[in-house]
Amino acid sequence: MAKHKEVKGPKRDRRLVIKDDPDAILARSRVMTMIDAIPPEDLVSSIKRAPSLRGMILGYIAEEMFEKHVPEKYKSVLAEHLEKHDDHDREVNKSDRTITYKGRRYGIQLKSMQTNSIGRNVETGHLQADVQNDASDARSVILSDGTSVITTCYVRGEYDLLAVPLFPFTGKWDYAYKKNINCRTSRSKKYTEFQAQHLLATTEKITWPLSDDWHEDLIGLLDASFGKPVIAGKVVAEPTSKIRVVDPSAVILSLKDEEI
Repeated sequence: MAKHKEVKGPKRDRRLVIKDDPDAILARSRVMTMIDAIPPEDLVSSIKRAPSLRGMILGYIAEEMFEKHVPEKYKSVLAEHLEKHDDHDREVNKSDRTITYKGRRYGIQLKSMQTNSIGRNVETGHLQADVQNDASDARSVILSDGTSVITTCYVRGEYDLLAVPLFPFTGKWDYAYKKNINCRTSRSKKYTEFQAQHLLATTEKITWPLSDDWHEDLIGLLDASFGKPVIAGKVVAEPTSKIRVVDPSAVILSLKDEEI
């Protein structure tokens, strides 16, 4: 057996690793078949026992079911009207999905209820839960006044609609929608008053039955008051819009957001 040179310490030379070795190629191919090799009941059990994994898996399931739910419920929306965006390439679009409807494109952020937050409000008698409404990682954003802040908060207008599966409340794959303009702003003391006005709170409250700021009818919400027009396959800014830079891309917001 050939002897391999051992390299110690942090400065390992990657050139010592042969990626196109036949056995290495075979080993990498097996990674994709590991899930197939696990009995379904063991896979489900593993997911249920790990809260962090369960939350992540349910998030992806909510996105996949959204793609099925919308065309099934709204016959005027075809599957090709929905677009998924690469989780690792959000320079152009910060939304989980976009939907094109009547010449406009709307960015949709899909989030789920936090399991441990679900309970019944003794005053209203309604079920309620928290919805996590923030970015997965902190990043630098530059607001319209030129200030820069490191935050996980979404910027007002970074997407158009917040969508949440109602399955925990109803046992069915229905969704509730809330306009970005109606989402709460941050109350964190670490931000200036101006910054807080333009950064969204990291959680939203949702109840069952739904409060007036949440809606089950997606199509009924899609009008010309928000979203962006699509011309010849391209999304363009409204004539009355400003561009606010959010690292590393631009976020287009209506002028009326200055009044928020």
